[in-house]
Amino acid sequence: MKKKGADLLKAGRTIRGFTQDEVAQIYGISSKTYGSWERGRTAVSYDDLSAIFDQVFRLPLDKVTEVACHAA
Repeated sequence: MKKKGADLLKAGRTIRGFTQDEVAQIYGISSKTYGSWERGRTAVSYDDLSAIFDQVFRLPLDKVTEVACHAA
């Protein structure tokens, strides 16, 4: 889920207009950790990905996944 998770995080963040720092602060993690997830350097767990979409982006992960798959 390394690259796919990274792409989904970037898509969700872009849709909502957040910076990486804002997402990290809202979710309660370091900017370094979030940036590493979004760049695909470290794999984001499904639990974290799902929680960020629910709590921070307030977007349904399944719908964004669907759109991202069709755009690829």
